[in-house]
This record gives sequence, structure tokens and C-alpha cells, in this order.
Amino acid sequence: MTTRTIPTRLHTGLLTGLLLAWPTLAAAQQEPETSSYQDWQVTCFETGAGERCQMRQMLQTQDEQADELSLQATVSLDGDQPVIEMLLPLGVDLRPGIRMQVDRSGEEMDAPYVTCVQQGCVAGRELSEAQMGAMRAGRTLSVAFRALHQEQPFVFDISLMGFTAASERLR
Repeated sequence: MTTRTIPTRLHTGLLTGLLLAWPTLAAAQQEPETSSYQDWQVTCFETGAGERCQMRQMLQTQDEQADELSLQATVSLDGDQPVIEMLLPLGVDLRPGIRMQVDRSGEEMDAPYVTCVQQGCVAGRELSEAQMGAMRAGRTLSVAFRALHQEQPFVFDISLMGFTAASERLR
């Protein structure tokens, strides 16, 4: 299978809306604290159960038709279990899900789509300790997905620079 690699540039700032606001954020009494770790941002806020943090990276690019494409990677904890979620553009083929791979040579990690909302479609999966270790040691995380009625997947390369330091803040 041939893939199209899409060059990306890091876009700082947070996307507003449903996917970025945890339900407990509305109950938070303080403004969220955001820190940057190279190419990753960590947002932490106080909840009734203590501090919660998640890390994220946002990428934007244009495809051959000059349509803007964006991808947001978010890593958080569900209890003690790391979870990665990818927010992808609308119009993706939901059937195959997405495929992720560290440095284009590691274990391939498939993730199904969970839902689609106004901002895009979300795919996610739990990450094992070995997968988190590979991401901490790696340089890029390739994320492949297909647009509807397209055979050739799009591939975004997400920088893992700062991933280790950012992941240490997850709570």
C-alpha cells in the first residue's frame, strides 16, 4: 500500500469545544494551567478528586486540493491506564479506523473510531507500558487514516519531542 505523507507544522493553542473540555473542567474552581514541553502542551486543572492533566499536540496542513486538514493527539489517563485519542477531520472512512506507528518501524497500533462530532472524528485506544516506552524513546508517531472513497491513506507525522517530559505530568 502506498501512502501520502503530509508535511505538518505545529500549531500552538487549544481547540475549543466538546473534545477539549473534560466534563470535570466545568466544575474546576481555577483556570487550567498549561505548560509546554517542546512540541507537546500539558493542561492541568483541579477537580474535586485532585489535579488532572492531559497532554496534546495539534497539527495543521493542507492537502493537494488546498483543503486544510488538522489532527489533534491527546494522551490522558483513564485511572492508571494511558489512553491516546486522535481527533481527525470529518470525511474519513470510519471502517478501517486508524493505524499508528512509532518511527515507522515499531509495532503497528490500530485504533477504532469512537465518535464523530462537529470538530471531527475521534479514534482512540489504550496504550500499554511497552507502547508508552516506545513513544518516549521515539522521534515521530505516524498516524495513517483514509478519506472516504480513497484507497491511499493520509499520513501525519506527530513529533515526539517533549513526549517524555509531558507524559510525566499525566495524573
